Amino acid sequence: MAITIRDIDQHYYMIESLKSLTESNVTTKALIKGGYLAVDLGQQLNDEREKRIRAESELKELKEKFAAYIKSKDELLNALK
Repeated sequence: MAITIRDIDQHYYMIESLKSLTESNVTTKALIKGGYLAVDLGQQLNDEREKRIRAESELKELKEKFAAYIKSKDELLNALK
């Protein structure tokens, strides 16, 4: 597979960083490992996003329950006056 590289310096540093990250001295091996790493990180990101959405939903429900509790308490106190 032929690849045309336009900004050689930028790509050189990216490849060297990728080799270091994947602990591989071979460029193709580093690229393949980097691809798998990117897919794995993408899945982790999606999982964390779903967890955040669930947590935000639970927080909203708890806030609503708390507000209802405070309102009921205030109404009860007013009724006892």
